[in-house]
Amino acid sequence: MRFLTLSTTGIFNAIRPSLFPPIEGKETTTFLLALEYNYPIIPFLEDDTEEVKAAREDLALERQRIRAFVKALCNDFGKPIEELRTEVISCLPEFIKYGTYDGEALLSKPRKGSYRVYPMYKSYRGRKMLFQKHRSPKDEAQYIHDHMLRYFLNRFFSTDGLCGCMTGVDHIDTPLSVTTVQQILEDVEHASMPDTVSVSSIPNTYTMNEPTLINSEFLLIADALGAYMVQGMEGETESEQLANLTKDTFFSDICESLYKHFIFISDCSKIAVYDEWNIWVDKLLDIYSKNQYSQLQRLLQDKVPSYNDGVIGYVKDYHIGPLLDRLVNDLTRDRLKIPLYPKPDQRQSYLDFIIDYGSSIQSIVEGICKQGGDGSDIYKYQDLATVLTLDSRLCCTFYCMIDACCVALNKYMYAAIIPIVDKLDEKLAKVQISTTDTWQVEYVVKLSRISQWYRALAYAFTGNENADTIFKDLMDMQEKDPVRHSQYLDPILMGGENPEHAFSIDSLRYVLLHYYVETKNRLGYERYIKEMYPSVFDLDFDYYAQMHALLDLSEDGVHANYSNKDFYLWLKALYTFHLDHIDKDFWNEMASLWEKPDKISYLFGVDYYALCTKYMVKVAICFGDTGRAERYKREIAAAITEVGCEIDDAPSDYKWPLFEYYIMAQINETLGHLDLAKEEYHKAYNLAMFSKACWQHYEEDNGGIWKSDEDSNFGIPELKLKDWIKENTVTYDTIEEYKQNLNKYMTYIFD
Repeated sequence: MRFLTLSTTGIFNAIRPSLFPPIEGKETTTFLLALEYNYPIIPFLEDDTEEVKAAREDLALERQRIRAFVKALCNDFGKPIEELRTEVISCLPEFIKYGTYDGEALLSKPRKGSYRVYPMYKSYRGRKMLFQKHRSPKDEAQYIHDHMLRYFLNRFFSTDGLCGCMTGVDHIDTPLSVTTVQQILEDVEHASMPDTVSVSSIPNTYTMNEPTLINSEFLLIADALGAYMVQGMEGETESEQLANLTKDTFFSDICESLYKHFIFISDCSKIAVYDEWNIWVDKLLDIYSKNQYSQLQRLLQDKVPSYNDGVIGYVKDYHIGPLLDRLVNDLTRDRLKIPLYPKPDQRQSYLDFIIDYGSSIQSIVEGICKQGGDGSDIYKYQDLATVLTLDSRLCCTFYCMIDACCVALNKYMYAAIIPIVDKLDEKLAKVQISTTDTWQVEYVVKLSRISQWYRALAYAFTGNENADTIFKDLMDMQEKDPVRHSQYLDPILMGGENPEHAFSIDSLRYVLLHYYVETKNRLGYERYIKEMYPSVFDLDFDYYAQMHALLDLSEDGVHANYSNKDFYLWLKALYTFHLDHIDKDFWNEMASLWEKPDKISYLFGVDYYALCTKYMVKVAICFGDTGRAERYKREIAAAITEVGCEIDDAPSDYKWPLFEYYIMAQINETLGHLDLAKEEYHKAYNLAMFSKACWQHYEEDNGGIWKSDEDSNFGIPELKLKDWIKENTVTYDTIEEYKQNLNKYMTYIFD
């Protein structure tokens, strides 16, 4: 549940004096802000009376905490709270973040809620108003306040505002007119408004008497925060002042934006600005949210001033600039498969290119369709040319090649990647660009790096010894000049839930380490494992200490310090290199530690848990612990059934995907359940063959892009597993035959 308290500073002291005196020399620095105290409730439980009761109890407890905070300050300094502005500002960050004073708890019960602030700064110029002039200073301040409050609440509750996309506010306290707030809320689109919001007036005073019916504790904190903000406005210009406040770490941590567009863009400032430029900014945000990119281009060309007077420099650098960077990033990721990140002086050229690119590609496609062709002539021309211009057609070709590499990797067709990257590198070598062509330079560098990455994976998974060199080169380049690349791959290849993890140095090193284990390169493994896990592997050959570092529970007593992804690599290396260095006592302790935490809860799926289980079963059998091995098998089978993904259009007896069947077959083979293992290898092999058929289908559809002697046949019907398997099931007599034929599809990471 969310409780708001409205507060003001600066010129609005004429109509509502703050509970703290103004900062000297900054009497006209004006903010309108809403302080939020939020007690977390799961959205669909908001009607739960117990949850609501708990929220209100916590709110009442927080009022007591504020009073204890004020009392402690007054006792320490021997002054009333109104005379302790500087001291309150100094202690405020600790209180808001931790609920403590001078490192000590103020109440025996901890705080369950948290604070947020939604600020809006009124520039010195403000907004043009028809009837602002010829009023007394107090009437003029009231007039400006009412208009600013209307804009503030409309942004806050609109579908484009924060509450338009998140759970609503339950209560608003205001030291000014309740009627004004209520009238404004009546005009807000009702679909955006919470059903139960209420508004109350609170007195503009604070009393030390206890108990008291004057519930102005949150107003005191809001006013103190307003004074903190005003004090943080340091600089010669308004833009410099806002920039410095934005950089304040404490304020940045609790600050939220009125605009939903800025919520998830870390570089966007959360301080809204009330100025004549709101009209332009609001229009730009509306166009942005509707994906009307041509209109956005025109607006930027026609309306953005070249000067940075007043707050416009801040708005351009901290609002619009990061928003346009995100737009460039999203559009290039979508249209080029390579996200680009412009520098501030490059935004316009990047944006012009990627917006025009969409219409250019559409024209190319329409031209191909009119001629009744498939586009192969374009690719053949590119192959014959000695020099290539980096235009829309070539970018489209590179897009298709990157997409093909991703499809091949996810279809386990590792060898098929090599001719694609060969052709990509061949075309890339023909490209001539100028160093002043900013987006082209970034694009070519990233494209080359991505091509190397796919080549490294393909080499590694097909046993090519050159994988070692390419991975090391990639890590060196990523260390010196990091390239961010986001690609949705198999979860094990990605190394986590975030697709950008796939291209990180740690992920590159992780795949290389598996390569070393698989090729029995112990020296290579021991060198790089220390770089990846220094706190664990500085303990040279102390397997007991390494085991505890990986498996001991963290301070919460629930989770292990490392995930199964980390433990799997160590366990596989232990089994491969050091099995003769451990005994049954070591095994029993390792098994006991591994069984403690929930092995699935801190994973991104069940995959690494399954891989760990496979090796735990192997080690268990080595020490004759058949009971544990069988139990581990039952647990992973249940987890796969519960968590694993179902296969679309699969026969009823195919309940798991390829990877799960392969792992369970290996486990059952280790346990000696050979009939069951053979059945699971059979299903894994048929799924691998279906994956191969899907790739061949994809290649027939698109192969003309990287195979000069082929044409593409766009629009071939998609294969369905249930239909395909009736005509294409393959059966072998022995487990070894299945394993031999599966080997090319199951990379060493799965072994």
